[in-house]
Amino acid sequence: GFYNDHYFHYGYHVYAAAVVAKYDPAWGRKHFEQVKLLIRDFANPSSADDQFPLFRHKDWYEGHSWASGITLPPYLNGKNQESSSEAIAA
Repeated sequence: GFYNDHYFHYGYHVYAAAVVAKYDPAWGRKHFEQVKLLIRDFANPSSADDQFPLFRHKDWYEGHSWASGITLPPYLNGKNQESSSEAIAA
């Protein structure tokens, strides 16, 4: 489906960028905007941002994100969760 596993795949890249930036702050400053772009794609915290939806995958009622994104055909409830540990990290 569309956006399938999107948030936790990007989450791995964001985490790796954070580790690199911790040990190489110059790299972190140089790539800050690119990493922020990845974060905004799956976890945009600003309703004023017209480039990305607000918290694309987060389900605040359930307390985690959903892995499947938009599926065809849809799951019975429209969602699925493959890895709770990855969902919590994102």
